[in-house]
Amino acid sequence: MPPAPISSHSDHEPIELFRYLRTLVDAAEQASSPFPKFALVEAYWHIGRIIVEIEQAGQVRADYGIHLIESLSEQLTQAFGKGYSLPNMWRFKQFFLAFPILSTNGRELTNLRQHLRTELTWSHYRVLMQLENLQERAFYLNQAADERWTVRFMQRLIRTRYYYQVALGDTNLLPGSPTEERVERSSTPTLSAVGGTPRTRLASIKKIMLDRYVGFAFVGQRQFVSVNGQDRWAELVFFNYLLNRFVLVQLGEFGPVSQAAFVQLIDAYSSKQPPGFTNQPIGLLVNQQGQIKHLTSSQEQGLSLDDSSRLPVSFA
Repeated sequence: MPPAPISSHSDHEPIELFRYLRTLVDAAEQASSPFPKFALVEAYWHIGRIIVEIEQAGQVRADYGIHLIESLSEQLTQAFGKGYSLPNMWRFKQFFLAFPILSTNGRELTNLRQHLRTELTWSHYRVLMQLENLQERAFYLNQAADERWTVRFMQRLIRTRYYYQVALGDTNLLPGSPTEERVERSSTPTLSAVGGTPRTRLASIKKIMLDRYVGFAFVGQRQFVSVNGQDRWAELVFFNYLLNRFVLVQLGEFGPVSQAAFVQLIDAYSSKQPPGFTNQPIGLLVNQQGQIKHLTSSQEQGLSLDDSSRLPVSFA
């Protein structure tokens, strides 16, 4: 965990700020975690945060801030090598702005490992922060981590618009009026989420959601979620652009135990959402008969009638 940040509201000599940054980088270089490369990612994010804080200190300090950043770049380069060149210092700033996790203005910051994926390297994040679409960025962030994608493989998928072809079901989610109804294709086979194996039921549910309901984009299947230290999986995950929420689908009966477990999963999934994304996920619990129960996080009292009307009520 990086040391508590230096407040940007008072003047500090360049040597003091350099010592603080060196503490961050030293800690990253010496990290002995399962993901040691992520320690550098944390250090780079904090450097970007400090650059932004310097720039926000006021127009009077603007010229001083530029010279200070140049000086810090030179000192870090001398101490650690070319990874801290001036162009990279500005990339660190872009990194912070792309993932603006809320700080506490001089107090200890939120643990970045709760918001970013520790499996990814700085090279991954350099590619991801170029994506302007937050949902697209979140998709590649989680898929690259879950599937252990290399940077080159992830770049190739981005170039081929993999997110739009697969995650959004290609033409299943088209821009247009929210009230626009999707045209049913006569060639679509009859689907059922009733009976069968869990695998076939989930495949049918995915197809039904994308073909028959407006605004749903497929995000992933069996997404890992840690719930109170235990490994759990969200069976299907969608994003609904009308509700601006992630929607989780689980198979199970409507008993109190199943519902409570699903609510815990919904709460835990909130931490996987893109940084700064505040809308809570929604859960669809589907029983053996294809009936659906809408569930929300423990932070919500339930869905509004308008929100509920945009969700399926039965797959029977």
